[in-house]
Amino acid sequence: MLDGLIRPLGPYSYVKRRGPWLFVSGMSARQADGGCAGVTLRPDGSPQFDVAVQTRVVIGKIDAALRAEGASLADCMSLTCYLVDMRDFAAYNAAYAEYFDAEGPARTTVAVHQLPHPHMRIEITAIACLPC
Repeated sequence: MLDGLIRPLGPYSYVKRRGPWLFVSGMSARQADGGCAGVTLRPDGSPQFDVAVQTRVVIGKIDAALRAEGASLADCMSLTCYLVDMRDFAAYNAAYAEYFDAEGPARTTVAVHQLPHPHMRIEITAIACLPC
C-alpha cells in the first residue's frame, strides 16, 4: 500500500510500471472509512456532492501513486476522466485547472452510468512517462 492511499477494492495495483511508462489505476475519492470525500448529508439524509473536492482528492491520489515511482503530475501524458453526471463538468474542470493548464496532459472526459460506490462522482486514470 502506498502512503496516503487505502487498499484497492480488488486484486489490482495502484500503479504499474513498464520501462519509463507508468499506468495509474482509476482513482476515486473513496476514504479509509468506506465513505467518499466531498459528500455531505442534507437534513433529509440525501447526499450533496462537491465534485470539486472529489476531483482534488482524486488528483492527489494520482500524485501520490506517481511519487511512489519517482514521478509527479508533471509527468502525466494522458488522463481519462469518468463523471457520473456531466452537469458536474464545470466544477470538475475548475478543480482540474488548479493542477493542469493547456500544456498539461491529453485528456478525455466521459460520462458513465455509475461507479463502484454511489457517492463516487468521478474516477480518473493516468498514464505518465518518467523523464529520460
